[in-house]
Amino acid sequence: MEATEMRRLAAVPVFAGLGAAELRRLLDRSVVRTARPGEVLAVRGQPAEHVIVVEAGTLTGVHETADGRRWRLGDFGGPCAVDKIAVLDGAGYTATWLAATELRCRLVPAGELLRLVDDVAAVRRHVLRHLAGRLRDRQAELVRTSFADAGARVAAWLVAAAGRTGHRVPLPGAQQGLAESIGMTRVSVNRALRALADAGLVRVEPGAVVVLAPELLAARATAAD
Repeated sequence: MEATEMRRLAAVPVFAGLGAAELRRLLDRSVVRTARPGEVLAVRGQPAEHVIVVEAGTLTGVHETADGRRWRLGDFGGPCAVDKIAVLDGAGYTATWLAATELRCRLVPAGELLRLVDDVAAVRRHVLRHLAGRLRDRQAELVRTSFADAGARVAAWLVAAAGRTGHRVPLPGAQQGLAESIGMTRVSVNRALRALADAGLVRVEPGAVVVLAPELLAARATAAD
């Protein structure tokens, strides 16, 4: 049983370089939690006392504004560890985290991640690469938000998602979820998808988009670069 649990932890990228002793220590100091779809595991702004490690299933991060609007920060399938930033800066969870599917996760104490960042070079490098990647993604998103039209923004999201899932891209929460992911209205997303479909770049299916012309879609996505 312990060997299975250690393999699950070792499959999480931030812990991939750890030896047996460190993995065992994390097992001893963490707890496993299961959740049903829609169940909240952490609330934005609350102290980040744990790193949420997704072992199986998908976790969604959302930011809800005071006037009821929702920004979908992403869907994260296991194995992965989410919101490491909240532990590193101590300013509270950056999103409200809820289960998108049946979920199994492990709650690792924040202090354990901080200790590993201090003591283990492989963990430190992973965290730095992650932060650098987030910064690059944020800069690219700012450019698209400032200069790109709706079609380019939707195309950019599809290109990135296709890199993870293949040509058939499931939509998080259908078109409304996609709209929340890129800060647009559902109507604008629907129009952009229709335009991309009319151009022969994608095919829209219930709950998914099939990328038909990856190179042309990528060119459409970079129209504002």
